[in-house]
Amino acid sequence: MIPVKIQCGCGQRYAFEIEPVGGRMSSSVACPVCGADGTSAANEAIAFTLSVQLSQPRSSREMVMLLAVLGCLVAGLAGVVKALNMTGGFDVLLCLLGAIGAFGLALCVYFWRR
Repeated sequence: MIPVKIQCGCGQRYAFEIEPVGGRMSSSVACPVCGADGTSAANEAIAFTLSVQLSQPRSSREMVMLLAVLGCLVAGLAGVVKALNMTGGFDVLLCLLGAIGAFGLALCVYFWRR
């Protein structure tokens, strides 16, 4: 829900909360005093609120999760590269299993935070 505050041309201030559809009002809104249409002003307030929310920096928790996903992907890639340079045997299997585990962990962390 997004709080919307509007001041009408007649001087009346009114506020409400709305769940925008496509970043816009889902229905029209009118001033409770004079009945003037306030939908365009509400759409501007919603657009401003959404742009402010998108421009805010990520929280430290989100940044840590992003770094964890990147770290797991790098570890998985390193395991695959290491396995390609080995001659064969049980060590290759362990490297590839480690890479699969790292990629799997990265996917789990990524989808868990969503």
